[in-house]
Amino acid sequence: MDFLAEVRKTVEIRLATEPLPPARSAPLVDFRKALGEFGIIAEYKRASPRGVIRLDTPPWSYFAQLHHHASAFSVLTEPFWFLGDYRFIPIAKIFKPVLMKDFVIDKRQVDAAYGYGADAVLVIYRLVGRESAMELAEYAERLGLTPVVEVDNVQDAKEVATWGGRVIIGINSRDLKTLEVSVQRALEIAKALRGDVEFIIESGISRPEEVEKACLLYAKGVLIGTALMKNPAAIQELRHAAERCLARR
Repeated sequence: MDFLAEVRKTVEIRLATEPLPPARSAPLVDFRKALGEFGIIAEYKRASPRGVIRLDTPPWSYFAQLHHHASAFSVLTEPFWFLGDYRFIPIAKIFKPVLMKDFVIDKRQVDAAYGYGADAVLVIYRLVGRESAMELAEYAERLGLTPVVEVDNVQDAKEVATWGGRVIIGINSRDLKTLEVSVQRALEIAKALRGDVEFIIESGISRPEEVEKACLLYAKGVLIGTALMKNPAAIQELRHAAERCLARR
């Protein structure tokens, strides 16, 4: 199965049936500044294409428990594979700045991110291609959102690094063709970017040493979903790893 092709079909169905987003009432926060020198982005992620992760932790409980140690939250809004919901965004926003994470192929989804109160929006380079990714990132910036452009290889990462603006590159440890995860491959991509652009590392990170490695490569932060959904208390040890790294940088 070509996962991204299947995703596009379901997104098109959603776009044809979802109501218009509400008018924004939440204040906009600079997502890049919120990450500081190095931030932990805790993701609320109830499921993935590989199956259910956890359904017994309501979003308000998760955000309340983690906000003392997280710099920001990532909220999955894709409803079919990830069991996400736009309504999780304003709950997270009570506590921290929010990245809306979805399969964004249309400006209407950027409007939804803005309307529900997100401060940043994910755009997947491999899903939409260069021209559409640039267009969606530029549109997000015009609304005041921070575009996080996700890549999973060095070539695409170096291309996005030339765009300028307020773009943050999201290096995905997951190969979006095979869905296999390799944190080491993501770290190699990060090495190729060091000093050129602000980036975060996404997917598969669960251990303090992985957080330290990302930090020492001058990442802007790490996005952690599954590990924190399974054990929210682990964020304290991961936060301490980040602090140890920052003391060495």
